[in-house]
Amino acid sequence: MENNLLFVNQNEDIIQEFLTAMEGRKGNLVIDTADSGLEAAYLLKKKKYKVIVTGLDLPTYDGSKVIEYMNRNYPETVCIVYTWRLELAHLRLLINERNVFRIFQRPVKYHKLYDAVMEGIVKYDHREIDALNRREMEQELRKKSLQAAELRRVTEERDWNWEREELVKFLSSLMNVFLHDIKSELPGKGKWQLARYEKKLIFWLLEQERSPLKSLEEVKKDICGRFLHPEYNQKVEIRLDEGAGTPSQEFCNSLHFIVWLLLTRFVMISSVYDVQVILIPMGQERFRVRVEGVFPEGVWGTAHEEMTARVMTSVTQTILECFAQRFTQSIGDEKVIYYMEL
Repeated sequence: MENNLLFVNQNEDIIQEFLTAMEGRKGNLVIDTADSGLEAAYLLKKKKYKVIVTGLDLPTYDGSKVIEYMNRNYPETVCIVYTWRLELAHLRLLINERNVFRIFQRPVKYHKLYDAVMEGIVKYDHREIDALNRREMEQELRKKSLQAAELRRVTEERDWNWEREELVKFLSSLMNVFLHDIKSELPGKGKWQLARYEKKLIFWLLEQERSPLKSLEEVKKDICGRFLHPEYNQKVEIRLDEGAGTPSQEFCNSLHFIVWLLLTRFVMISSVYDVQVILIPMGQERFRVRVEGVFPEGVWGTAHEEMTARVMTSVTQTILECFAQRFTQSIGDEKVIYYMEL
């Protein structure tokens, strides 16, 4: 992809000033311009941009709305603000909620703006690489899940212990080959951390297939026995709304796996957590499951600065999407919330 840049400003003189300043430094930049928020939105729909530099006072569609539209529809694009004046409230909004990369107030030397644009292009390229690696990991995970399901189906009538041992050997070998062959930005240690995590998930699923839980009370007892340790500030609560019916054994087994999966991931992020699982009836034998995890300030965000943590969380989310319907999530530095239907 070319290094596409969109420059948005209502003042034609400033647009021309910017283009003139970029002529000697342009390099491989491909620059488009817009003099209104509406025209900027139109160009964003037509073309993929790595960086957008926008003012805030724009006709038809002001700069704040352009940035909000871009965050929602093109989150990978890097945003730089270049404006005459900036109030404190605007500054807080742009930094805390709009994910703006850099902010400049006129007048500014254009070499600084150019340097910020080039840094933004590098940041965009890194995001693209991360996204590509996540997609590759997710595709391979889905393939492995399908292969595991096919093996289980073929060997359904055979002795379980033999089947489990052979399946574990096969999947372990498959993952080792996958880790050697795949092109990834993960460091060597990160690759093997991911492999250990995926193997742990597979072993758990195979074990639960052999020894399913029959009731919600059994689910609570097992999960709390593994993860509830108040003396270490590790809290877990599983609650069923009053008046709800009795969950089926199939539901209990799915719930057991999902809660175990999330808590296993949480433990890898933080040794301190407060987790609530709430079951809300949606009809006969269907429930909405809300899982909320609260962690010490900044722990989640700090952990996910590393690519390995981001990939492993992405793997977890991919599995949840396969097991549950209407899966959504809300993630912050201190709290994560997952919603799903079973």
